[in-house]
Amino acid sequence: VQSREEKTMTMTPTHLRPNITRVRDASGFVGTVVYVGPVTSAKSPTEIYAGIAWDDVTRGKHDGSVICRTTNEIIRHFKCGPTQGSFLRLSKVDVGVSMTPELMRSRYVKPDAELIAPDNLLPHVARTAGGRDKPIEFLGELKIRNWQQLEVVEGISLRMLGIARPCSAEVQNEMEEFSHLKSIDLAGNLLSGWEDVLDILRQFKNLQSISLASNRINDLSPASVEGFPMTGITTLNLNSTNISSFKTVQLIGEAMPNLEELCVAHCDLSDVECYYSDAKAISHADDVNGDGKILVFQNLVLLDLSDCHLTSWEKHVLPFHNLPKLESLILNDNAIDAIDLITVPENEATMFPKLASLQLAGTSISSWPALDNLNGIPALRSLRFRNTPLTSTLGVGEVRSTAIARLPSLEFFNASPIAERERTEAERRYVSNVARELLMISSGAILSAADQSLNNEKTGDDEANAKQAQVYARHPRFQSLLEKHKETMMSSSASSGPSSQGNIGEDVIGLTIRSMAASSCDMEPLRKRIPMSLKVGRIKAMCARAFGLDIDLQILHFRIEGDPFPSELDDADHTLAYYGVTDGAEILVNEIDVDAREREKARQTEEHNQRVEEQEQHVAVLQSMQKNDHRINLLATEMSQKKI
Repeated sequence: VQSREEKTMTMTPTHLRPNITRVRDASGFVGTVVYVGPVTSAKSPTEIYAGIAWDDVTRGKHDGSVICRTTNEIIRHFKCGPTQGSFLRLSKVDVGVSMTPELMRSRYVKPDAELIAPDNLLPHVARTAGGRDKPIEFLGELKIRNWQQLEVVEGISLRMLGIARPCSAEVQNEMEEFSHLKSIDLAGNLLSGWEDVLDILRQFKNLQSISLASNRINDLSPASVEGFPMTGITTLNLNSTNISSFKTVQLIGEAMPNLEELCVAHCDLSDVECYYSDAKAISHADDVNGDGKILVFQNLVLLDLSDCHLTSWEKHVLPFHNLPKLESLILNDNAIDAIDLITVPENEATMFPKLASLQLAGTSISSWPALDNLNGIPALRSLRFRNTPLTSTLGVGEVRSTAIARLPSLEFFNASPIAERERTEAERRYVSNVARELLMISSGAILSAADQSLNNEKTGDDEANAKQAQVYARHPRFQSLLEKHKETMMSSSASSGPSSQGNIGEDVIGLTIRSMAASSCDMEPLRKRIPMSLKVGRIKAMCARAFGLDIDLQILHFRIEGDPFPSELDDADHTLAYYGVTDGAEILVNEIDVDAREREKARQTEEHNQRVEEQEQHVAVLQSMQKNDHRINLLATEMSQKKI
């Protein structure tokens, strides 16, 4: 929806700011103006064009270079991907719309508008299994419509509407109609400057939550927010903006002292260490630190720093360790490979005093000892940890079990609650595994090349003691867990017979195996005691005999008490221990629908062929462009030689 002024506006070069102004086309593609000026390949050498670098790198036709009409030489006006650039006449440039009252009203149906479902019936039908048409009822349309009027709602979504700037001064008075709004979603628009964003914020005095995600907004200058405190805003989403310095985040914290949730994912905040001293001062109670700088984020509860180019816990994460109210910290998709906690003096607050939830998915952590320092965060209750070098080589169940054993304060792991029974099983398995490793060392079963080259003065006992000390160092909780579970595990070992002598506990668990297949779902489930070293393939063979199911068509899942979703046992060569199957778990056996599988294969094959065809077309376009570039270079060389 364009205002009357925008419909009659003539685009001039002064409206376009290279590397700042955002534009769109009729198909919804969005890009950034990177050049404004004449184009040497154009018929008119004086006509002004806008050079666009599209967000979609395949939307354009060139890389910003053209062939000069007069010299036949290649002239570069800007640089981008090989098919990312375009030149547009100014009359074709769409720089978006203003955030006008008319635009906001257009998002909602007026109370007196024509009903979608007169007589409570939609103009559509649903086809039943018997082939009959069933009318679709829509009840309460007027009631819903009354709830969705701008005079009533407290939040409004203005996503992807091409909004690029605030409304003009002529209609600002009309914006008073919407001053009651508390939440506005402006994600995916064409906003590019903080001046425009701040002008929009000034129009909503009761605003508490604002989303500016996926707008290419550049860094904030101190002068922009000077004298403009935004004390009412508690939630700010800046994901996938163009912020490239933590200084902007700090200025936002100063201007929004009551901010509770801040999301700046997919921005470059690698310079956060430059502001470490300022962040450390947050723990003080005064409003201003010794250098006269305003303390920030005193009320921050959630901070999302996913994919922010953070590489060091010490340099990039510790600056936030004194945030007094921080409960949730999201660090997904950062190249952090270790967690280094510092020793806190007795007269200072504890490290991350309120932090209860931490997300480390997609980081570079590759060893369990790197996670052990999380035990130094006393309030930590929830951890998300997946898609890392460490978890890529382990089963989902094994990762979960080990994390539960090593981090005793956890109540949730990867968003799934941890039952007390699961914790006990995980700790016992952990003790058993470490004890087995120590036993192998003491018996001389573990010898590495490094052990072979030890100083000849060392005896075999010295070597074993050194390796055992390394095991204890890698497993700091082993001794305490051994004391906790020793009696139970030893009694279990004694009752299982002489075959288990010498072990701390026998790895045998009780399972219920239940068929969910249509042909055998009414059969009684199997209840068995099974060693955790048994492979999934053996379980399938057992199910084939008991339920008459084809081994190749079986799909096995397991679930433990309290788990909302079962986990798949998807590899016949892995053991139950690999998946973390615990005592008392239930294994669910299902059978593949062969026809459905064939249909799925056909769909995947069709999608694959389509992708291959698209890639071949793309390659053909690139090859054609390369050939044209080669011909142009040859032509330019020949002409230059003729001139000489």
